[in-house]
Amino acid sequence: GESIRPVGFNLVPDDRTTGNTLPLWRIKEDIDLLKNLGCQLTRLSHLCLPEEVLDYLDERGIMVISEIPLWGFDRLADPKSDVSKDWVTRLVTNQYNHPSVVCWSVGNEIGDYPTSSEYVRQAIVYTRTLDSTRLVSAVSHTAQRADDFLKFTGLGLINKYGKNLGPITNLQHRNFPDKVLFYTEYGAGQLTENLDVGFDAKSFFDSLRGRPYLIGGSLWTFNDYRSRFFGTKEISENRPWGVVDVYRRKKRAFRDFRNEHNPLRELAVKLETPSGATIALRPRRVLDLPAFPLHGYRLAWKRTDAAGKIGQGGFLNLPDLRPGEAALNRALSWKTDSAAALTIELLAPTGDALADTTIFLQKPEVPKITYALGGRFNNNGTYAGGVLRVQFEPIPTATAYVVRYGETSLTQSTPATISDFVDIPNVAIGKTYQVAVVALNGAGESSSEIRQVPVEALNFTPPVVQHVEATDGGLFLGYASEADDYLYRVQVSEKPGDYANAQTVETMNPGTLQVRGLTNGKPYVFRFMRVKDNFSDSQWSEERSVTPDGGQLPMVPVLNGVIRQGAEALIDFKPVVKSTGYALEYQRLGKKPGDWQTFDIPTAQVGRAFLTGLDPKIRYQFRLSVRNAAGISVASAAVQN
Repeated sequence: GESIRPVGFNLVPDDRTTGNTLPLWRIKEDIDLLKNLGCQLTRLSHLCLPEEVLDYLDERGIMVISEIPLWGFDRLADPKSDVSKDWVTRLVTNQYNHPSVVCWSVGNEIGDYPTSSEYVRQAIVYTRTLDSTRLVSAVSHTAQRADDFLKFTGLGLINKYGKNLGPITNLQHRNFPDKVLFYTEYGAGQLTENLDVGFDAKSFFDSLRGRPYLIGGSLWTFNDYRSRFFGTKEISENRPWGVVDVYRRKKRAFRDFRNEHNPLRELAVKLETPSGATIALRPRRVLDLPAFPLHGYRLAWKRTDAAGKIGQGGFLNLPDLRPGEAALNRALSWKTDSAAALTIELLAPTGDALADTTIFLQKPEVPKITYALGGRFNNNGTYAGGVLRVQFEPIPTATAYVVRYGETSLTQSTPATISDFVDIPNVAIGKTYQVAVVALNGAGESSSEIRQVPVEALNFTPPVVQHVEATDGGLFLGYASEADDYLYRVQVSEKPGDYANAQTVETMNPGTLQVRGLTNGKPYVFRFMRVKDNFSDSQWSEERSVTPDGGQLPMVPVLNGVIRQGAEALIDFKPVVKSTGYALEYQRLGKKPGDWQTFDIPTAQVGRAFLTGLDPKIRYQFRLSVRNAAGISVASAAVQN
């Protein structure tokens, strides 16, 4: 074996559209995102997860600490409890043959219960009679006490929160100097549901690095989740601990943690000429977090157009890289072209990109405003009680957006956002403003046309539409909720712009609603509004479209390109929503073309895969299909390497 210092995330098995009963596509998407975040070891959930989750964890190579649902000040933290003993028995029996499970946990944060210490001692002894091959522990939030039950555990699992965990970590080590510690939960506090929220992950990790007895940790949490816990303050009923929201939209914190989970200390790119660059790969330090040897990794590069299509590319097979070693330098070269971006990726043997750098060579395409309005912000709005809403289409090569605005000219600017809309508060009711969306990247900026937007005195702005999801015979709509919202109203029509005979659904539920009774495979349009608690209607939202997808085959996937080197090929494509896997077909070209052969890609949201065993002397063509619960799609147009 080899020494590793792994990191990970807790995942709350929850979805605002399917609840706690997660379909396979959601399971795969979450685990694929966790792999992209560098997750290696985690106490993934307080709950026993479905077999499909464990199967995919086995397949994807994420190690987990599996736990019974015993938490806090609970009477089941008692050595006489038959219930907790039965839970342990069933947990070990059901999950024994899953290689992803590396440790059993007999409880979480139970240290304040009077009999918890003896319970943990006896439960660990009993669990070892069921499985003598794995570690057994219990998660402690009370290891700052010298008599804590941590003394009975095989691996010191601890939970703590704060921006600087160094001092409390040192104290726990002094209390239990013989224990190797792993943070099953850590964090500095809840984030927000705003996608622009970031996190100073570097300072957080720096407070923990360099301790030989602390081998890693797992952030609470990967995802925001709905909860009735008394500490839930959001009107939406969501607890925003995650680096993705309840609809798995990435926050800025996603990138912040991914950067710190990078298996390299640095992936530096320097453009030397218009047709070449040098790459420096600096391994982690020996006692860094994370830190582990890299075996079978590749360095891939691609030059893409504005739509993400690959014009040129290649990959290098890297030697083994170990923590503490010197930097590894590599040179890249290409033909001069008109590419919009150059992307360098560190690829694990699984095809997951664990680090990347993109250099933009052209400014973004011109953004398009899809919807702009102005209205009242609250019931007692004063002269400056208005808000401007500007919605726009995302640009693939943009990294952020600002809205420039003003009464007579564009003299003011909003903070940069990664969302597809901007709200501008505290504007004057009754005035008309000019607005323009500006797309940004490292090569420059592009501005939309200027719109004239009046701020209406009578109408409130509609809720922000955060998520639209087609479902079997209907749709789910996710939206922002405010404290003075009374109810929400959606109208669904078969004819764009015509709502005379529309189906109307109303609900008082914050955050999410469902529309039923629609025909699968048939396109619909809808609009959305809210009624405030003084019975004032808001304006209608922009019109959106949706096609219920029950029993429907997925759309044809987009194959960005194939990078071929000798007997290997790197397949690059756009992941498809609700996919459960892909089928890559490839065919030898020549005077006598060969039969199409099929290569299965089991991942859902990775967007790349390596194909090996090709004949280096033969040209091939490739096409891609996508799988979902209903079957397999039509194949994409063939691409030659």
